[in-house]
Amino acid sequence: YEMVAGNPDLKAFFKRGGKVWDTQYAEYLLRNMNRKYHMNSMDSIIESYGGRKKIDGMKALWDAGIQTSDIDRDMVNDYLIGTADEQRNSGDIGNTELIYLGQLKEAAARGMTTMITLRMDGLCATTEMEYNGLKICVETANADLAKLTVELDKATINLDEYTRLIPDKVGFSWTSPICKSAIIYGGTIRYEEQDTYLDEKTGRLARLKATAKWPLFDKVPVDPALCSQVDGVYYSRIMEKGEPKKQDTFLGGKRKGEPKFKNVPVEGELKVKYQDRFFELPGYCDSAEMGVSKLKNTDGRGNPLYSTDSDTMELLGKHSEVPFLKALSEKVRLDKEIGTYYVAYDEKKKTFKGMLTCVDPVDHILHHMLNHTSTVTSRLSSSNPNCQNIPKSPSRVKAMFISRFPNGLMAEIDYSQLEVVVQGLLSNDVNLVKDLNEKTDFHCKRVSVSRNISYADALYWCKDEDAPDHAFWKAARNKAKFFSFQRAYGAGAAAIALETGMSVDEVKELIAAEEKMYPGILTFNSKVEAEVKATSEWFADPAMGYRKFRRGTWVAPTGTTYEWRSWDAPKFLKDKGQMDSFSPPEMKNYPVQGTGGEIVQIVLGILWRWFVSTDNFGGKALLVNTVHDCVWFDLCPEVVDEVMAGAKKIMEAVPMYLKAYYNMDCPVPFPVDVEVGPNMLELHHWEPANV
Repeated sequence: YEMVAGNPDLKAFFKRGGKVWDTQYAEYLLRNMNRKYHMNSMDSIIESYGGRKKIDGMKALWDAGIQTSDIDRDMVNDYLIGTADEQRNSGDIGNTELIYLGQLKEAAARGMTTMITLRMDGLCATTEMEYNGLKICVETANADLAKLTVELDKATINLDEYTRLIPDKVGFSWTSPICKSAIIYGGTIRYEEQDTYLDEKTGRLARLKATAKWPLFDKVPVDPALCSQVDGVYYSRIMEKGEPKKQDTFLGGKRKGEPKFKNVPVEGELKVKYQDRFFELPGYCDSAEMGVSKLKNTDGRGNPLYSTDSDTMELLGKHSEVPFLKALSEKVRLDKEIGTYYVAYDEKKKTFKGMLTCVDPVDHILHHMLNHTSTVTSRLSSSNPNCQNIPKSPSRVKAMFISRFPNGLMAEIDYSQLEVVVQGLLSNDVNLVKDLNEKTDFHCKRVSVSRNISYADALYWCKDEDAPDHAFWKAARNKAKFFSFQRAYGAGAAAIALETGMSVDEVKELIAAEEKMYPGILTFNSKVEAEVKATSEWFADPAMGYRKFRRGTWVAPTGTTYEWRSWDAPKFLKDKGQMDSFSPPEMKNYPVQGTGGEIVQIVLGILWRWFVSTDNFGGKALLVNTVHDCVWFDLCPEVVDEVMAGAKKIMEAVPMYLKAYYNMDCPVPFPVDVEVGPNMLELHHWEPANV
């Protein structure tokens, strides 16, 4: 799929307005992003469209490394266009046509044609981003990796001070989830040790089988310990004619005169085997009190483990007095950063891992994957490597992303508070719409509500560095910012409290105040919940012993259909006779996250069409990545102003697109921030040169 360097016919097709229809992507959307249809294959759906599965023989030959050109031509034809019996109207091409025509029909019937078509242009945009890739400055990456490795070594040494009293035989490791959970929250580490054991038959310590040569006296073997030995001959302590009795000897033959012995079974050495041993750790903090997630895995005694992932460690490091957690949080952060974004050796897989392993060794371009069919909300994901989860400052990871052009620049255009804007769009809450249009600082407004002060005072104290107690008010605004983000994605009071450091009661008060400020959000959430329940149908879940659960949907104004399934109800609902329930956080999360992602995909498609029409501005500007609600660009310096001005205009015109494509009246603006710099870390606010 070459959109930049090659295939002029394809570029001409797109310039004429040509469109693509990806049947895998369309099936995923038509099936409401159900997990069963993530990355669905043709074989998994073709029979429902009246076609047949592909010929397995072709796949087997490809798996064996045989090139298509070396496969029998008739077999290739059977695979591509069907057999002679099928009148050459089947196979891969015929199946694709069957699926396409069936999907078109269903999409039209469900009012989803426009939505799917727009997303297909977004798919073209991300395909070109994958093709263009991201330029990596390997010198910067290697220098930063060296510094991080030194920091990791120091963090590891600091941590080892806290495990000096744990015996080496226990095998404690900071990379082990069991060990980390046990030392933080309390638990048991199981290890193996070689030791003696009882024989089940005798009840005595088990021993190895052995024999020993005992001297014979009158044909009776006697324990050498009860004898004396002189010149290799044993003498019994039993006296005979006043002298010790001499050991039997051979009376004739070649061995005449030699002492006689007999092999006698005796107790051998004690047997040992590896046996389970258990080392108990008391822990330093209460997992329930800290709101830490319980895991499915268990410790050495079968008790549950608790989360020790990097996010949890970061939170505990902020809010817990456990002495080593800050050091552990730092080690976990460094391990993750090095192993994810640089390069590290994976002991389990015996291979190297990390983002730098994916960089082309010749041109230093990183061709990541942007996936359209891997989430339940239709939001994009990224893999090989994940370039949608690049850490922000103080991490220096973004510094390695540079322009491929001489003296070129990187740029990022980011939607401001997209989740809040989408909430305003979907809920049409009067107060929220008003605040969005007046460019209200929502974080300062939440501070004003929680602290019972005026919005003007909150704005002044939080934003003005010369204001009294600015550090205190700035921290309060940061907490409100975390609160806003978590609320937009349906998090509960306990989770928000852990994230922000506020008490659960403080969070609940802020939630109550927000619901009073913006009652339309609550009304919208209730409508979604009501529609999900009203459309729900029962199904038997084989993973849950074929228990009956419900599956319901909500249709967005664009036609995108979101789907939820119910789960085992919590105890307080079961006590009322309700055995299953839908997840409230999910019902709040999917519409906001999904609609925000859909809007970005629409905009990506429009940006891509613009770039196609200009031949990527004569090859001087490239779309290279998208991270949820922002777009990355790689630019020659002479086209920066032209591209940024046009892209900003396109990205802010969302209300116009919603009206044109869906006849939706959009009451809120979609503002963006534009930043430009020598790399993705050192970005600064951009304004056109003539302003």
